[in-house]
Amino acid sequence: GDNPPAAVETAAPAASEAACEPATLSLGGLWCPSCAWLINETLRRAPGVQSTEVSFIQREAQITFDPRRTNPRKVARQVRKVGYRAWLPGDEPYDEEDALLTRLLIGGVLSMHVMLISLSLYAREWLGWWESPGAASLAEFFQVILLLGAFPLMLILGFPILRAGMASLLRGRPNMHTLIALGAFSAFGLSLRNLILGVDHVYFDTASLLLFLVTVGHWLEMRAQKAGNQALEKLWERIPQEAAWLTAEGEQRVPVDQLPRGARVLVRPGERFPVDGLVAVGEGDVDESLLTGEPEPITHRPGDAVLAGTVSLDGAFEVITTAVGAETVAGQIGRMLHQALWQRSPLERLADKLAAWMVPVAVALATGTFVYWGGRAGVEIGLMHALSVLLIACPCALGLATPLTLWLALGRAAEEGVILRGTDALERLARVRRLYFDKTGTLTRLPLEVQYWASNNGLGADSFLARVATVERPSEHPLAQAVVTAAQKRGLDFDTVREFRALPGQGVSGEVAGTTLWVGNQRLMQAQGLELSETLEATAAEWRQQGLSVVYAGWQGKVTGLLGLGEQTRPEVVETVRQLQAMSLPVAVLTGDDAAAGERWEKLLGVPVYAEQRPEDKVARLQAAAEPVGMVGDGINDGPALAAATVGLALSHGTDVARAAADVILLGDDLRAVPRIIALARLAMQKVRQNLAWAFVYNVIGLGLAVSGHLQPVLAAIAMVASSLIVTGNALRLRRAVLHP
Repeated sequence: GDNPPAAVETAAPAASEAACEPATLSLGGLWCPSCAWLINETLRRAPGVQSTEVSFIQREAQITFDPRRTNPRKVARQVRKVGYRAWLPGDEPYDEEDALLTRLLIGGVLSMHVMLISLSLYAREWLGWWESPGAASLAEFFQVILLLGAFPLMLILGFPILRAGMASLLRGRPNMHTLIALGAFSAFGLSLRNLILGVDHVYFDTASLLLFLVTVGHWLEMRAQKAGNQALEKLWERIPQEAAWLTAEGEQRVPVDQLPRGARVLVRPGERFPVDGLVAVGEGDVDESLLTGEPEPITHRPGDAVLAGTVSLDGAFEVITTAVGAETVAGQIGRMLHQALWQRSPLERLADKLAAWMVPVAVALATGTFVYWGGRAGVEIGLMHALSVLLIACPCALGLATPLTLWLALGRAAEEGVILRGTDALERLARVRRLYFDKTGTLTRLPLEVQYWASNNGLGADSFLARVATVERPSEHPLAQAVVTAAQKRGLDFDTVREFRALPGQGVSGEVAGTTLWVGNQRLMQAQGLELSETLEATAAEWRQQGLSVVYAGWQGKVTGLLGLGEQTRPEVVETVRQLQAMSLPVAVLTGDDAAAGERWEKLLGVPVYAEQRPEDKVARLQAAAEPVGMVGDGINDGPALAAATVGLALSHGTDVARAAADVILLGDDLRAVPRIIALARLAMQKVRQNLAWAFVYNVIGLGLAVSGHLQPVLAAIAMVASSLIVTGNALRLRRAVLHP
């Protein structure tokens, strides 16, 4: 099938998958998505190539090949045969933008001289200047000067286009190169013929200005695409390539990829962390905005996790390495961003198909225009009108309208601390009409914290907490760690615990100062025959009504006290819900908590809360929705629900972002990124629709003018470049757009 361009994927029946090897080729000389399609078709037919995927935006080709039949260098030569550049990793890269700019500057000087001389000839024709007897000879001399100026320009700017255009035409797959080459070289050839035969009209200026304008447009498009890739480049550039490794011999500067796990790395104030790791020594503020998009620095102490690419603002740290390079959170983000650019959304595929159809349609219309006007007004007039049709029908704007906009949106999302797994996630996010939040770990912030404690054995509050924390200290249970943390925050001293026992599903026990203490749930108290007073029983019931987890502690035959533990409600929850409602997006909460806790959340947020929801209940509710729905969860525990929604959004909590079972991953710890990313998705899709509508209407109107003979070739070239620039400029507005709902 003729599924073209911007990222095309095909598979050829060749060797078995097991025998094939992958390779990536960098590409140069691509002018539009049709070029990517042509390269894909060429590689698909190359001997030994099993599958191909070519991305116009990435300017890369990913292939799998049978090493017994071919190799990457042979495959690269196949690309060069059709007029494009191709090189392998490790080869000296071709700086296409720099080379194009050099040619453009030379071509600009030549075209300026050609246009100045042409204007003087037009003035003679239109205003009746130079009517002296020798004026005709002077005009012929100027025409020769025009040839001398236009000829090198045709070589510098036109030959690369001609080479690619003719290669594709010979293979029966004309593309945008073909249209431009036909137009420019037809005008040049007609001018050369007229000059030799002594005919007064030459069109060297048309051919020269056409190539110059098209090259300017192409260079500006390359600049825009480079701007869209800044988020990924910014990420890689800011991760240090060297680290200060602390060894027994002292400090050594080594490449980061040579650091083993467990290596101790020194980071001084003002430096970026070169690795992911745990703080062993040091304390200070760290700027994590590169990864999370949050400007406020975060204080890190021994035991805290730090991430590669973040900045130590005022502290010196010794860090135990846990991950380097591609395994760091920054590396995972970079890999996911790169993969996202390869994902093709349905809207992109539709735009590519339209762009691919425009080339044969343009050739057919140009041929018809030439035949019609050639019969009525002569071959010369027919050729000029046909040239206008070829130029205005070039599908540059149509091919750029969708991929560039979505690409820029991915980069802007990354700057906001949000990673999307593909451009199709933007489409689905923009369509969401209802948003569900999971409660635990999403609306609340883990870990649990001790909010209340009470005792009735005469011990003071701090003494009771210190005794319970002493027993809990050896336990790894989250509730036990929360109790220990509460005691540490109050500066309490711990006693010695003996004969510690963990009782699965119930709690722990241990001997403190000669007394056996039991700490755990109510079942443990009953199993040990510890008496629970009515006062403590009422207190426990009240705390449960508030959605707290209750821990019992008892010794010497009775329950002596309680601790109420709860999640910390995120401070931005209410504001986030209000922002989403302001966007006309209904919000609801799904929680496994009991009905009493659900009512409490309903009063806090003023939105529907569905309590006592098991994982399968959440999935069923999302699947039964009659409209596109989004689900915001913690990324791993909510995997089934996130997958069941039209689009899943996950808080990564700075962990292994690649594991998060979601289309959209929030790297920061601020829920206000949710309304921002939805606003970005809606704006991006609005820009895509505007660009597609503009490109289509612009082309239709331009074709009508060109076919009817009302559009000169130079004006058609200007109009074609202007269309691409308008589409590009509209897409680039995403970089500066305000995303506050």
